[in-house]
Amino acid sequence: MSVALDFYVHRESWLHRLDPRVKLWGMLVGFATAFLLPSLIVQGVLLLGLHLLLLGNGIPWRVLRGLWRQMALLIVLILVLQPFFAPSGDVLVAVGPLRLTVGGLVQAGLFATRTLAIAFCVGALLFTTDQRALVQAFVRLGLPYTWGLTFSLTLRFLPAIQQLFVTVREAQAARGWVAEGNLFRRFREYLPVLVAVIIGTLRMSDRLTLALAARGMGAPAQTPDSVSVQRTVWRDLRMRSTDWLVFTGITLGLLAISFWLFAFKG
Repeated sequence: MSVALDFYVHRESWLHRLDPRVKLWGMLVGFATAFLLPSLIVQGVLLLGLHLLLLGNGIPWRVLRGLWRQMALLIVLILVLQPFFAPSGDVLVAVGPLRLTVGGLVQAGLFATRTLAIAFCVGALLFTTDQRALVQAFVRLGLPYTWGLTFSLTLRFLPAIQQLFVTVREAQAARGWVAEGNLFRRFREYLPVLVAVIIGTLRMSDRLTLALAARGMGAPAQTPDSVSVQRTVWRDLRMRSTDWLVFTGITLGLLAISFWLFAFKG
């Protein structure tokens, strides 16, 4: 099984071109909206809107279906277990201390749609933002550059290490290596593969260290002549008028939902 850490789907839509900081804000507002909305129907409308947003910006249905498959087990567990933990309303089935009620089913549906809405809010960010822009957005928002670089290298090299593991395992299998037996025996049989992977990982780490040192990583912020050195980027993030417009719209939407909920509860 391969490790997939890059969910970006390259398209030329307005959502892809949107500043990643605005999309991060939109994701947080989506989280807040999913938790604030008290109605199952409104939660379903939010989930449908997220699907239409992604489909309208070129995200293929197979990608959305893949996210549904990844969330399927969790959603089934919520729908099966939640009704018995929050019984309320008319009782449909009672088996000993367990009671299946109408209110419990509604709460289970609400939690399930809320979980899906949160998952697709995250998907809207990851499907439309490449890793470079996402890490750069975190750095521009105050994350230390070294932390952002570490995060970026992690996303880049974990799949490489996984591919190295697959290569070593296939090479050993071609030489007659077979891992059989119980869990402890299989783990012992995998030790030669793990040793080879660790050695290969250390070699990659050494090459990466030399590459970063050759590019001045860790150099002092000032030259010997006390001249400040400013770090530059290839493609800097700049808020355009469209980004400000979407940011304002998202913020006004959050305020409107908050006001409506306050008035509704009042």
